[in-house]
Amino acid sequence: MDVHHLLLCVAVSLCMVRVSHQDPNEDRLRSMLLRNYNPLVRPVSNYSEPLTVNLGLKLIQISDLDEKKQILTTNAWMSLMWTDSALQWDSEEYNGIKNLRFPYSQIWKPDILLYNSATEGFRSTYDTLVLVDASGKCSYIPPGIFNSVCKLDVRWFPFDIQTCQIRLGSWTHSGLQIELKLNDLNLADYTESKEWSLLDTSAKMTTKYYPCCPEPYPDGTYTLVLRRRSLFYGLNLIIPCILLSALSVVVFMLPVDSGAKIPLGVTVLLCFMVLLLMVSEVIPATSDCVPLVAQYFITTMVIVGLSIIATVMVSRFHHHDPRGQKMPKWAREFLLKWCAWLLQMKKPDCGQVEQAGEDVNLISKGEGTLEPEVGKILEEVRYITKHLRAKEATENVHSEWKFAASVLDRLFLVVFSILMILMTLGILLSAPRLGTSSLKN
Repeated sequence: MDVHHLLLCVAVSLCMVRVSHQDPNEDRLRSMLLRNYNPLVRPVSNYSEPLTVNLGLKLIQISDLDEKKQILTTNAWMSLMWTDSALQWDSEEYNGIKNLRFPYSQIWKPDILLYNSATEGFRSTYDTLVLVDASGKCSYIPPGIFNSVCKLDVRWFPFDIQTCQIRLGSWTHSGLQIELKLNDLNLADYTESKEWSLLDTSAKMTTKYYPCCPEPYPDGTYTLVLRRRSLFYGLNLIIPCILLSALSVVVFMLPVDSGAKIPLGVTVLLCFMVLLLMVSEVIPATSDCVPLVAQYFITTMVIVGLSIIATVMVSRFHHHDPRGQKMPKWAREFLLKWCAWLLQMKKPDCGQVEQAGEDVNLISKGEGTLEPEVGKILEEVRYITKHLRAKEATENVHSEWKFAASVLDRLFLVVFSILMILMTLGILLSAPRLGTSSLKN
């Protein structure tokens, strides 16, 4: 009975034993490598020797370039490669195992950070496993979203070209402890941005000395040259502005009696103010320079304001009181003579009453030979002629002011049209010519 009980206990114990399906060679190799391993010590045989670290960056996408905050957001993979002499083994002794993957906290890795980071936590990458091969070569490729500070020059917005930098380097190790070797920017899996075109890239090592420490601190700087795709801004800002500029000139083609000249000019001015508010929400609040599109809007608004003042002047001439002051001689000479001749405008004739008055004067010379009834009729005709002459003089003064208003209207139409065309071409064509975007493969 005791023997059967003993066999039963042994069988139950064997069933409760967990059998590991993991490779014992890998477990043995990990235990051997991490035995007496300190992840805080640089893997060099001599403390004075620098450790060579190859730094690379693979750009996946340009996610955003915030003009207000001046922050460039990129999706990229950082690549770090170095050799750890304490993590070497003979693969033949461990069933042909050629590489292992370690958590980043178990082994030493360089503290490479984004120098010009705009991230709140300052860390831009996601910590992944470190790949180690039998020769001790370590590969650490963490992906991340890099938010880097980028100083923007919005002078030529929206036809601008921006240059942004991504600076990577060790935060605590100097150049005497880590020797950084920078690789070119990898664009093999780059996805084009809908707002920015990548014109050029470059990689450069820079060394900087800080006041706190005499040692040099190297960092790898990746430079991105970006050109804004301006089609969206052209359709939503530039073209509406040009159309509103044309409307400000159309004001001078409306008749003064319609009463719509000044309201149309004020409406165009308000539309420009709305567009300027839209632009101010996009561009950064800076006093370094005035963006090109803002220059265009402000200049156009000034011209529209001047056109409203000119429209008021034309209305003042058109509705001038004929019983008031007559037109000055210089204005009559300039407007009714030179400007009218230059604009091919002719003053309407009004001399019928004068001709009738001359006929009455001729008849009145033989008044002594006429009957008394006829003399009374001539007196009545003289009175009517005098009244008509006074009325015609008033109408002539009024017609003179109206004709001067028409000349001014035509003159302002030509002047403001030329001014708008020259201003539009001068400002918009002053933007630098942008070359074709070229990507490095």
